[in-house]
Amino acid sequence: MIQLEGEITHTAVPPNKADQAREITIWIQQIESEIEMTFSLEVFQKYEFQVGDKLSIKIEKQLDIDAMARDFFKKGI
Repeated sequence: MIQLEGEITHTAVPPNKADQAREITIWIQQIESEIEMTFSLEVFQKYEFQVGDKLSIKIEKQLDIDAMARDFFKKGI
C-alpha cells in the first residue's frame, strides 16, 4: 500500500464538459509532482473540492509477479 498526501492546486472545467465533469490538480510532495484527476460534477460538488484542500490518496495494488514474468517472456522484452 502507498499513501500519499497532497494539496489541490487548481480546479478546471474540461473542454465541452462543463455540465458533466471537473478536473482537479493535486501537488504530491513525496513525488514532487502533480497529478490530475477528473470527477463527475456530482462528486465534485458533493465533496466541495477547493484549491488549498489537503487530500490523502491511498493506493492498494496487488502485484502478481508470476503473471508479470510470463508477460515479460511472451513479449520477448
